[in-house]
Amino acid sequence: MLNLYRICYKKVGPMRYISHLDLLRTMERGSRRARLPLAFTQGFNPHPRISFAAPLPVGVQGEDEYMDLELESPMQAPVLVERLNTCLPYGLEILEAREVKGAAPSLMGMVEQATYAAVTIRPADINEKSLISSIKAFMEQQEVIIDKKTKKGTKAKDIRPGIVKLSGDSKEDRLFIYMTLKTGSRENVRPEEVLRALVKGYLPLNVEEFRITRTGLYAAGERTLFAEF
Repeated sequence: MLNLYRICYKKVGPMRYISHLDLLRTMERGSRRARLPLAFTQGFNPHPRISFAAPLPVGVQGEDEYMDLELESPMQAPVLVERLNTCLPYGLEILEAREVKGAAPSLMGMVEQATYAAVTIRPADINEKSLISSIKAFMEQQEVIIDKKTKKGTKAKDIRPGIVKLSGDSKEDRLFIYMTLKTGSRENVRPEEVLRALVKGYLPLNVEEFRITRTGLYAAGERTLFAEF
């Protein structure tokens, strides 16, 4: 019988620029170097049984990310965290691990919402009052149509149903946008899509100058991904 561990980690700093595939490879290498008793898939090309909750877009930091790791033999969760952290590069850090007792739904199937914080330099002509007013007007729209690139070309997409919450504030010379978005296999809205729609006619800002951090991942009812077992 395999031993399943749910792991919370952060991916920040220089690690925000690696792809999801590179993240998987890095976690695999770190697990091997830590000499964890990894469980492997069957077949011609076996690989460690590691799965993730929801891929991060390249350039986006993650402060509360999750992955599942299966082992051939049990370990104490604090030992797993310590050994894996010693073998991961700067910008990747294991925050917590919990052993999953019994059956548990897959991470990817659980995720329904994500929270984000986006920060940029605040232009002199935008104050907190105008920021709040612009966000309010944006959220009062019945539709928010964007151009979505697909393999078959570009098509119109209404992202308004996927924007659960949107707010903002300013601190000194910084401007912050906070988002709660639907995320997962059923519906998925990306933070940069919201920012591009928001700056088009509402806030005169440059989307490319925002630094985006995913601050949380949640199951239905805004439950954490540790809450299911």
